[in-house]
Amino acid sequence: MVKNYKKVSSLLKKSFVFVFAFVLLFEIVPFRSIIIGLLMFAEENNILLGIKIAHISEMYVLFKKIALIYLLLCIISFFIISFYLKVRNYHNNPKHYILNTFEESLTKYIRDKPNGKGYLVTGEWGSGKTYIVTEYFNKFYSFSKKPIYRISCFGLDSRELILNEIKNQIEINDESFLNWIQYIPAIGKPLYGILKDSYSLNSIPKGSILIFDDFERITSLGISNNRKDAMYEKDRSILRNRGYSRTTQIKEFEDINDEFIKIEKAFKRYSKENEITSIMHNLQKYNIATGLINELIENYSLKVIILCNVDILGYDYVDKVFRGKLDCITYNKSIDVSSIESIFNSSFKNLIFKNKEIENFVLLVNNKIINDFNELWILSGRSNLRQAKSIVQAYLDTVNIISAKISLTENYLISLFYSIYTVKVLRDENNLKHLEHFLVGGNLSFFLELYEKKDLYELLISSKHIDSLKWTGISIAGFWILNTKKPDNIDNLIQYYKNYEYYDLELALLQRNYNLVSEKLLIEHVLHAMYVESEESRKRPEKRNIQLDEFIRKARINIRSFLENSHDDEVLMEEKVRNLLCKVHKTASRFDELWYKAIYEYSKVESVIEENGFYILEDYNRFVQNIKNTEEQSKITN
Repeated sequence: MVKNYKKVSSLLKKSFVFVFAFVLLFEIVPFRSIIIGLLMFAEENNILLGIKIAHISEMYVLFKKIALIYLLLCIISFFIISFYLKVRNYHNNPKHYILNTFEESLTKYIRDKPNGKGYLVTGEWGSGKTYIVTEYFNKFYSFSKKPIYRISCFGLDSRELILNEIKNQIEINDESFLNWIQYIPAIGKPLYGILKDSYSLNSIPKGSILIFDDFERITSLGISNNRKDAMYEKDRSILRNRGYSRTTQIKEFEDINDEFIKIEKAFKRYSKENEITSIMHNLQKYNIATGLINELIENYSLKVIILCNVDILGYDYVDKVFRGKLDCITYNKSIDVSSIESIFNSSFKNLIFKNKEIENFVLLVNNKIINDFNELWILSGRSNLRQAKSIVQAYLDTVNIISAKISLTENYLISLFYSIYTVKVLRDENNLKHLEHFLVGGNLSFFLELYEKKDLYELLISSKHIDSLKWTGISIAGFWILNTKKPDNIDNLIQYYKNYEYYDLELALLQRNYNLVSEKLLIEHVLHAMYVESEESRKRPEKRNIQLDEFIRKARINIRSFLENSHDDEVLMEEKVRNLLCKVHKTASRFDELWYKAIYEYSKVESVIEENGFYILEDYNRFVQNIKNTEEQSKITN
């Protein structure tokens, strides 16, 4: 609604100036005389193709009447819009709402008479400082005529740059009558440039609100001195006593050691001085900005809202300057359920999708993800919203890339988000091992449990979508987070995802339901059952799960399907056996002799190439060798 009324108002303003200029222009006697002279010349030389000046005069009178009627309608429209704004602004008045603590304190600050105070909103990165301030003004001041100037402090490290940005915002938001001149055809822009006054702080209307966002980004380094990037650290292993007695140490080594100590002290002194110089230099830039803000508050009676990341500026600086010098009212925005929503919304606004239909669909799914991920993020105990930002940005960028190639579904988008979340969490934990063995389209929780990603598995259980989450593949879910090449076979990966036929089976296995399982299995399903069997026997060694034992027994009998699952007739049986055993090893499962026997009886493979650390290959070879030895002894005995 706000955007619509602004578009209508702007269109009316431009058309009003254009039509008014048309009417006024022909009322200027010299200009009208020139036009009449040109028309008479054209009529005499038959340039008008038989059209008489009298006809043109009649047409002008008609157009003039229409123009005057249009101008009158525009004036009426301006009054209607003005009345509409007053009504909407009245209904948007904060006094008509139940306010939270932030809204109540900010409303009081804005409405109170100038008292030399600023309003400070602090919080860590991504906590939603900008979001709650923007939402406040959208909610209560969308239809207000109170001037609101938003200043992004990024890189504004001098008084001149800050003043220029303020002047630029004043000009952009200037709605004075002089500003209308620029809409006059042909001469409007040059004429406006000549007539307009140079903007200054005196041009800011009384009672205006200035919002300084990202105050900490005036410089890229901030002023906190908690950095631990020392230029030089002594290597404690240098000249460490290796068994020599003091009497045997060589004098030259002592001299070298003394020189190293001198160098160490010199580097430390230089590093300390350089750090102090850098901090003081940046501190001066912040002091210039806070001095200007103080001037705006004290001398111009303006309301100033400052948004900053206190972790970068440092609590000491915030206390001394913002609470001391500027006497700011302070609101600390902590991480809450609105923080994730803020990250999603800000990231989504910066993307351009293939078409509006895709954009609206993604937005609809985003809302479902936000509601679910909010709870999961809080339960995870994580507080670093930069991690959440990278997950959200990776998801939205990936969706934007693949949306041009495939048709999106709600299930795929939600699964993609949590697949990316899986990669991000496991990368941060340095636990990416075996992700390449997760099958595309497979049940995400199933493979997390199979490959013993227990913490993440238990966390994902809290998701409302846990029973429908599928793995989208490491190449799609991981290329953004891991900074690898974008996959070229996106179409194939999506097809694998759609055609995967074991999802319901894996869901049944997760629920420990071994009665509903199909006879068509993958080795991963058997390995999961063996993992469950191992866990249950460890917790309750006296009790056996008969259904589980029967499931594993039937799977062992069907060993042929696991060995022939590669669908590649050119692969030798020895390689198939070895691949199967390696897959078992990677899940930390163990095959007993019954499995080795079943494999050997079907494949007749007597040995496989061993590899360091792969105990299962050695066990299989040893088992087969024992069988052969037994058979040979039996022949000798007979």
